[in-house]
Amino acid sequence: MKLFIICTLFIVYSCAPAIEKNKTQPSGNIKQIEQVSPLNIKKLNKIIILINEEDATKEIFYEEFTSSNLINSINDEIVLYYTVGDIPENQINNSIIIGPTKSEDLLPLKEKLGDNNLILSLTNDLTFIKNFNKDEIFFLGMSPFFHILKLREELESSTSIGVLYKQNLFGVRVVNFLKNKFKSKYIKSSSYTGMPEDINFAVQDLGSLIQYDAIVLIDDTFDYKNVLTSLTSNNNIYEYDKTYLVDNFLEQRASISSFYSQIKRTYLIDGNLEDHIIPHREYFFRASVNIAFSIAHEILKTEEFTNLFFAKDLGYLEIKENSVNYPILFK
Repeated sequence: MKLFIICTLFIVYSCAPAIEKNKTQPSGNIKQIEQVSPLNIKKLNKIIILINEEDATKEIFYEEFTSSNLINSINDEIVLYYTVGDIPENQINNSIIIGPTKSEDLLPLKEKLGDNNLILSLTNDLTFIKNFNKDEIFFLGMSPFFHILKLREELESSTSIGVLYKQNLFGVRVVNFLKNKFKSKYIKSSSYTGMPEDINFAVQDLGSLIQYDAIVLIDDTFDYKNVLTSLTSNNNIYEYDKTYLVDNFLEQRASISSFYSQIKRTYLIDGNLEDHIIPHREYFFRASVNIAFSIAHEILKTEEFTNLFFAKDLGYLEIKENSVNYPILFK
């Protein structure tokens, strides 16, 4: 049976025809969350995989699957889809769904669900939790929103926070999430594009920097370096040890000069990020896939889910507030 599953996935992986990028948009008529029966873990007996058709995604997913314990836990063939549109409507029941890999596929996926399903989402947009019952979805991706949650302790004593953010989808989503989580604090935010004069204007728009107990810089591009330069070139130079960068692990830490390494940014609690050969985003995507397999294996083997599981390279991790409590900290 194990050989059959491997061969089946190999055929799907290597011979699947080229598929146009999924352009499915979130439906505007999504039903409000209804009161449904709690998830019955014991009835989950099927595996559905939903990933995108990008070669890098398929390669990572296939490599992690063939080396996981999950492959020994399945008695039936795994059903794999590359687009939400390929899934039959209202025919997903009693299933563990691994995926999707894109947040925009979550709402179209919801429309396909029948009864008693658990989504192990490989996405990272925690704002979608409001569209699901809390016991039917876990977000396993390394989310920039999770970085904001980790800032609670760092910013606990702060009463005023300055926020500089890149004017793109990443920046807008994360700054809105931050404002929602720190409603009791004074927050002044200013956005910028990649233009140097625009960055200088954004910093000046914050006013006197001395009024802020902390400054949060939200940027998943290398423009954050120009922002830091602007912060130190003004009359009121801001202290780097009170500046927090949310970049979703943009780059290898070994490549950062001492000038930029003075700010506080996320690191793994155990392990040295500079030792990683592969890019951090690929590293955490592999981790989320591995975590999904670990959870699915536990459920199929024990018919239980304890919220605590073992992930390769990261050790024992916990599912908390519907997301993985990754071992990171700001330093």
